[in-house]
Amino acid sequence: MADCPENLVRELREIIERQQQELQMHRTELEQTNAGLLALHAEVERQRQRSAFLDEVSRTVSASLRGREVAEALVQLVQREGVATSAAVWILDDDRRLHREPDPGEPDPEVRRVVATRRPVTDEKRMLAPLSVGPNLLGVLELCRDEPGFGEDDIPFVSAVAARSAVGLRNAGEYERERELAERLQLAMLPTLDTPPDLRLCARYLPAARGVNVGGDWFDAFTRPDGTIVLTVGDVTGHGLEAAVIMGKLQNVLRAYATEGHGPAETLRLTHGLLRGWHSSLLATAVVIDLELSTGRIRWANAGHLPVFVAGTDGRVRALDEPNAPLMGVPFTFGIQEYEAGLKPGETVLMYTDGLVERRAQSIDTGMERLADVFASAAGDPTDEAGDRILDEMLGSAEHDDDVCLLLCHWAEDDAD
Repeated sequence: MADCPENLVRELREIIERQQQELQMHRTELEQTNAGLLALHAEVERQRQRSAFLDEVSRTVSASLRGREVAEALVQLVQREGVATSAAVWILDDDRRLHREPDPGEPDPEVRRVVATRRPVTDEKRMLAPLSVGPNLLGVLELCRDEPGFGEDDIPFVSAVAARSAVGLRNAGEYERERELAERLQLAMLPTLDTPPDLRLCARYLPAARGVNVGGDWFDAFTRPDGTIVLTVGDVTGHGLEAAVIMGKLQNVLRAYATEGHGPAETLRLTHGLLRGWHSSLLATAVVIDLELSTGRIRWANAGHLPVFVAGTDGRVRALDEPNAPLMGVPFTFGIQEYEAGLKPGETVLMYTDGLVERRAQSIDTGMERLADVFASAAGDPTDEAGDRILDEMLGSAEHDDDVCLLLCHWAEDDAD
């Protein structure tokens, strides 16, 4: 019986030791579980951040339709968000040459290797990923880091960034090709001015600097067989190839009707009927002027266009702003009023499209008043200089959102009878 307390103490110690061991095991398991949960939480957060960044990449590369601006915005984004210390976009042109944006440079063998294999290339400080959409390779995305460097687990993420960026670059490239084609088409369709030597003409056309650049603005000036001078300026609603094609057709139609001897109102009426028959959703504005140099009489008609300005020999500017007819192409017939006035030697006529006077930050009336002031001060200059001066002062250095077209016609005093 004397040994009972010792045995009891020993058994209690064993029980306590086992419980401590089990408690330590549970504590270790709990710590491992917590560590796993923390790691899982960190990985979920990293994936969430990467997913949010990929969405931001898509928004960024969709904000512009110019390849250079897309590349610059992408580089700024990856640097600002810490994805890379520095970055560049190598764009592959139609001749398979690589151009580095935003800063020029020559591609090294690793960049050319990505172009050849269409597979990412990585080392500790640099990663290169192909910019591809389907079978089309558009270039190479280059990312550089200081600390920490790139690892194999970064390849899927950077490849996803490159894939989304490539979509924006493809859209910009397709837009720029369409814009170039339509602009060349539009410029090719603008006429060579044909008028007597005692008229000094200046015509200017500028495509929009932003947005869908090609519109439907046009001008024309020619001498009819009976000696009458015909001046026209017009604008097709909308932009793109369809607007440019409709513009070319309308320009030729107006010239044909006017050459047949129809006056301004009848010319516009016939053109309106023809445009309706084309079943196009586009409309058009136009103003047509007939000028008889023998008498100085001008006749004009206006279908939805802005008023013509005339600068007198005294420097004052007056507007031919009688009531207009509706736009051509609307789904109903309408009458077109023809007006008559006189023009004197030494006076200048200014015809233009709305891109010259419309601004988002101001009313069109303000733009018209400003144009009248600029025209009054420039009318005494040689005609070409006056046209350039009007454009410079009205547009400034800011990029304009719409096409701009103007036609100046100065009746030289020295050549008058």
